[in-house]
Amino acid sequence: MIEKKSNPTIISILIPTRDNESDLIDCLSSIQKLDYNLKDIEVIIWDNNSNKDCKKRVKEFFETELKDYPFRLEFFENDSNYGVYTSRDELLRMVTPEAKYVLSIDDDVILPSNLLKDVLPLFSKDKSIGIIGPRIVYDDDPSETAHGAGFVNNCLGRYTTKDVQIVVECDYVIGCCMLIRKQLIDEIGSFDRNYYISHGEVDFCLRAKKKGYRVVYDPSVVVRHRVDKGGTRSLERMYYVYRNKLLVIKKNWPIPQKWIALFIYSFLAFPKAVINSILVNKKIDCREIKIIIIAMRDGWLNRFGKRV
Repeated sequence: MIEKKSNPTIISILIPTRDNESDLIDCLSSIQKLDYNLKDIEVIIWDNNSNKDCKKRVKEFFETELKDYPFRLEFFENDSNYGVYTSRDELLRMVTPEAKYVLSIDDDVILPSNLLKDVLPLFSKDKSIGIIGPRIVYDDDPSETAHGAGFVNNCLGRYTTKDVQIVVECDYVIGCCMLIRKQLIDEIGSFDRNYYISHGEVDFCLRAKKKGYRVVYDPSVVVRHRVDKGGTRSLERMYYVYRNKLLVIKKNWPIPQKWIALFIYSFLAFPKAVINSILVNKKIDCREIKIIIIAMRDGWLNRFGKRV
């Protein structure tokens, strides 16, 4: 009797990048070390108009260190900066039809060798699982969790993360490293590019849950992320964070929780944001307060996409 060979599980790894060649190269090096048949992996990189020197160094790395790489590699150069979630949407359009799972990551994460080996069995055991996120730690302090399991409160419009020690079902996982069942993408579509750079993963996970899929956080798998503690604080970042929180509520919350959450969030979040700005800057920063007001206004007026 001839033994029937099972089809390989194809994994598509998607990476948007911009002017970050050093971290991207380290990220790609960690992919090379994955405990998985690298012939069954494709890596697709979307470059958001990086400077010429950056792209030159990345291509030199391809030609030297990755000359004999076993996985398929594609590098797309865009002539403008699309932002994180427009880029992720474009990347998902390029995934090979044979892929069974998509690993969506940032260019500044370092993957552990056991990532696919330990996470994929969870999908096999439970067909209702659509998304799995690992524990994200700070690269310069791996003992501290940067992102845990994400939860939302439909009445208060509140987003929280919990640093739990066991596998749990949650409302969302952070977008810097998400393993997604390809079938889920076929059913609900891609990331919403209108969020631009923030909260696109929250929206994606909530849409998955509406379709009956489970979102799971697995703290046993640890991914290092090269970000500053407390996150990046810039006017642009603040605008999208505060605006997109409102947009996620308006798009995904059921009535009447939607309107309750919108009013509670608006009246509580604004004074909290102002107080936080004063505490961080140790003064009243009129530019930050102005951008918070603009963000809240645009959230209420459904102003999506790149605005600042």
